[in-house]
Parts: sequence; structure tokens; C-alpha cells
Amino acid sequence: MTAVPPDRLPDTDPRRHVSDYFRLERWEVPPPPGEERPSVVFGRAPVDSHQRGPGGGIRIGGLLTGIDSLGGFASGLAVLPQWIVTTSLMATVSELTHVGPLRLRADVLRRGRHSVVTALDVVDEGADGRHVAAATMTCAVLDPGAMTLEFTRPVVVPMPDPQPDAPGPGEFFCIEPGEGPVTRLRLEDRLRNPWGILHGGAVAMLADEAACRAAAARPDAVGPDGVAAADVVLHYLRPVKVGPVEARCTVLGTRAGRTTVRVAIHDIGADDRMVTAGSVTVLAV
Repeated sequence: MTAVPPDRLPDTDPRRHVSDYFRLERWEVPPPPGEERPSVVFGRAPVDSHQRGPGGGIRIGGLLTGIDSLGGFASGLAVLPQWIVTTSLMATVSELTHVGPLRLRADVLRRGRHSVVTALDVVDEGADGRHVAAATMTCAVLDPGAMTLEFTRPVVVPMPDPQPDAPGPGEFFCIEPGEGPVTRLRLEDRLRNPWGILHGGAVAMLADEAACRAAAARPDAVGPDGVAAADVVLHYLRPVKVGPVEARCTVLGTRAGRTTVRVAIHDIGADDRMVTAGSVTVLAV
């Protein structure tokens, strides 16, 4: 079949912008002949200087964007001709400082009629394969409708070229400047996924930024270099279609340099309904 990889669609298609920003390379490794199981999907992404946060490596919101993109791709391939949308994402971070490039691996744990569960691991190739993060994501299986899903198998998507003068994650994801417990994101078209809704990675970046701002308001939560988000749990309750999007944070407590922040994300333009609920661990760095 003729391939139409999502990252190589025309410039007018918003599907390419988020993964191109993080320069995510992807390749599929099918099972041996005769084995009935989903493919393993690998990814590789550099750690560009404009994406680094106070922890020294790529911010957890950016890391989760790569995890969501790769895990969603692996989950989608496993249920073709149907496709998927992320419903929950949980990540445990073991290392905040990254050399890069980062290598990601996605393994489908369960492929059901209505949902797919996928495990992902991230290691730092530039640091002798040091472990960076482990994640589990759940996706709902959907009818793709008119969306074209034709791929030459095994799928290979090369790494996008560097982007001169690329903005930082906050600017790219249209997160408004500010401080305190409430952070807002403007929903621009480039942030929408193939379904026309806000990309799950953009939601993760908003949760990262909002939780860090809320924690930074507490003097006992801030280290010499500030704060950085680490472990994250996100439950995608409803799609974000209108915007603007607002993350409202509650700091639950700080102990030994670790602050736990509850995050509730609302689509203001859709009757202020809650669209994502989760928690973020913020570290003093």
C-alpha cells in the first residue's frame, strides 16, 4: 500500500507540527512470521537546547509528548483499520538530566476490542543507555471515519530536520506567561491532532508548566535552579475542542524537596467543562 505517514503530510495538515517540533524518528519492528502479536515500535529524539528545562534535560511535558506520540502510533497500528485516542497516561521519571538522543520503545500489552494498553521505556543513548522514564498508556479504539490510514509496513518515519530559531516549549504550545495556581493555553490549529482536538502532548506540557508554577509559589519547594516536574498521572476525560484551556492547580504538600500538585484542566470555551484530571510530582532542583 502507499504510505501516508502522519509526519509527512502537506504543510496545511496540523498533524505534523507537534512531532516535528520534538523531531521524533519512528520505526516498526514486526513480530517473526507466524507470531500473532502487535509490532514493537521504537523512537529516537534529540534533546535540543531550546527544549531543556531546569532539571538539565528535556522537560517532562516534552518527554510525555514523545511518549504519547510513539505509544499512540504503536497502539494505532495494533488495531488497524481502526485507530485510537489516548485516555490515560502515567509516567515515572528516573532521570531529569539528559545527554541525548533519547531512545523510546513501545510494547502493546493488551489489544482489546475497545481499548489498548501500551508500555513504554525511555533510555538516554548519549549516557550509555541510562534509564530515563517508564510509562503506561491506555487508548480507546475508535472508528477513523474519513481519515486515511494507509502505511507501507514496516513503517519508518525519519527524524525531522533541526528547526533554526525554534521557540521554547511554552511559546510553541501557546502557554500564556504567568505565575501561581492557574495557567492558560491558547488552542491554535497546529496543536490539534488528526481528530481536530488538542494533542495529548500539549495537555501534558500544560500540566507540567502549571504544576511547576504552582509549586514555585512555595519557598520550601524551590531549589537553587528552581523546580522541575517528574512523575505524572493524567486522565483524559473529554476531548478539548474549543479553548482556551485552563489548568487549575492545588498544592497538596511538600516533603524532602518533592511537591505533589493536583491538576484539573478545563476547556473554557466548552462551558468550562473539566477535560483532564491528574497529579504531578514537582522536584526542587
